[in-house]
Amino acid sequence: MTRKSTKGSTKRNLYVLVGVLIVASITLRFLSDINFEQSSILFIGLPALITLLMIKYTKTPKNAYGVVFRVITLFFLMSSIVLGEGIVCILFSAPLFYGVAALVVFISEYLKKKNKEKLLSLIIAPVLLIISQPFDIKVAPEVQVVETFVTIEKDVSIDALNKSPDFLKNYPNFFKIGFPKPLGIKGTGTNVGDSRDIQFESNTKGIGTLSLEVIEQNKTSITFKPTKDDTHIDHWLTWNEMKIEIIESGPNQSTIKWTSQYQCDLGPRWYFEPLEEITVGVMNKHLIDVYFN
Repeated sequence: MTRKSTKGSTKRNLYVLVGVLIVASITLRFLSDINFEQSSILFIGLPALITLLMIKYTKTPKNAYGVVFRVITLFFLMSSIVLGEGIVCILFSAPLFYGVAALVVFISEYLKKKNKEKLLSLIIAPVLLIISQPFDIKVAPEVQVVETFVTIEKDVSIDALNKSPDFLKNYPNFFKIGFPKPLGIKGTGTNVGDSRDIQFESNTKGIGTLSLEVIEQNKTSITFKPTKDDTHIDHWLTWNEMKIEIIESGPNQSTIKWTSQYQCDLGPRWYFEPLEEITVGVMNKHLIDVYFN
């Protein structure tokens, strides 16, 4: 009798697991269709939904965390293509998904011990609203500024930006985990009004182009303004401008200051802004190396 009961419970849990994954996948597709796939609704709301469904419809064993984490891991494996660059999205969003799930399970388990399970929805809702920053959807993100300084043991000039660089030379390992790959650049020139197109290949979205135009220029600095961006990077951030300055450090020595301004399009911003700052810093340093070394 016990064995039959256990088999029945296991089968029921499997049905619930499949059902939850289907609901999660449909929700992800829906969020993508209404252009909310970069918002906190996805990165906070979806893992909370998965966790609450598992808590409600399965008889979780003593280790509820393991059950929920297993389901989220399966969801990541199923949705890696839909999420964009696959491994990048999973690596960046996984800590947030698992963190939200752990918080929901913790609150649920605590209330269960206090025999106050009915209060779960009343308590979890405001907690999720606080950490998800839902107002991000309506409020324009602040402009982020990342400044990178690199000193080179030779004299350099702005004219170095006229060459066609090999973007994949000494390509940072950080970008090899699945970021859109730069294929090449069309156009040169460092005079005001000159433009160039940089092509990026995305594993899931194909080839896109980032177009830049020179809006300011003098002997020691130049500023580019993006005029078009249909690369997959545009799903994560919006470029505002890029400024390159050359500072004389001493005899046969130059310091290049590369400043990138952008807006973070992912939410919650308290989580994604620091990650994007690290990424843009790596990009700045690589571009300095490609053009000036």
